[in-house]
Amino acid sequence: MKPKKVLLLAVLSGIITTALFYLFITNTTAETNASEQPPVEMVQVVAAAAEIPSDQQILKEQVTVKEIPAGQVHPEMVTDINSVLNKYTTADIKPGEILMNHRIMEKTEEKEVVSRKINEGYRAVSAEVMYVTGVSNLIHPEDYVDVVLTSGEKPETEIILEKIRVLAVGERMTEKKAEGAEPVLYQSVTLELDQDDTVKLINAGNRGVLQLALYSKSDLNEETTDKEANQSDEKITEATSKIVTLPVKSIIRDSPSLLANPIEVVKEETSLLLLGNQETDRDGRIWLEIETTNKEKGWISSRIIKGEQE
Repeated sequence: MKPKKVLLLAVLSGIITTALFYLFITNTTAETNASEQPPVEMVQVVAAAAEIPSDQQILKEQVTVKEIPAGQVHPEMVTDINSVLNKYTTADIKPGEILMNHRIMEKTEEKEVVSRKINEGYRAVSAEVMYVTGVSNLIHPEDYVDVVLTSGEKPETEIILEKIRVLAVGERMTEKKAEGAEPVLYQSVTLELDQDDTVKLINAGNRGVLQLALYSKSDLNEETTDKEANQSDEKITEATSKIVTLPVKSIIRDSPSLLANPIEVVKEETSLLLLGNQETDRDGRIWLEIETTNKEKGWISSRIIKGEQE
């Protein structure tokens, strides 16, 4: 073989050997570095297993646990599934979405939101008051009042609404105030009314001066504290076997209480079969046992239904 060919082969062999050695060293270094890196720490967080609408109580079957890298965990993410059960959402939560603490509300906090204090089928309506017409600022949330109207060129006074529940005074929605706090002065009182009484109150406010008359707590303890519930019950005779829901959406619960778990939400004018049983809760609210559209047993408030016409 000629010397030039031998030299060329030797040079090529050297280049190939050097390239293979470089690749070997590079791969070995990469594997060594990878083996020296610690494993990624994972953390469990709580996520929605199904869609949870706003203002709804969170049930066990609606949430699940999943793992994400610790570096992706936000301080507001919920990590304990038990800490959210039976609490309330403040916004719609989509399936798979991680629950955040600021979107979950305690029951005690829930009572501070007027929209959650309103009973089904009712509205919150504010009436302007002065120091005198507001009973010298002595009205508290959860009190009951009569609404009195004085109107006309020759002033005449009449009671236009009786035994109305007070939801809030000014911006205060709880009866007890912090110890040492200054007396609360307010210029409005928010009342719980049905649709007909809502219109009556607004019209009366344009006709004359409204004044509130405060009920005694002892009087309320001796009789039913909610005339609307009684009026609804009068519409349901012994001969009625079916009822029809009144609100746009009505909640059917698994027991006769506003705190009971919802088992179905039905639309307005849904026909339901009465099963004949009824219970009264501690607030004087009447609950009727019915058969749901899914053929299950449930309970619905008598305030939000009417007897079905045969």
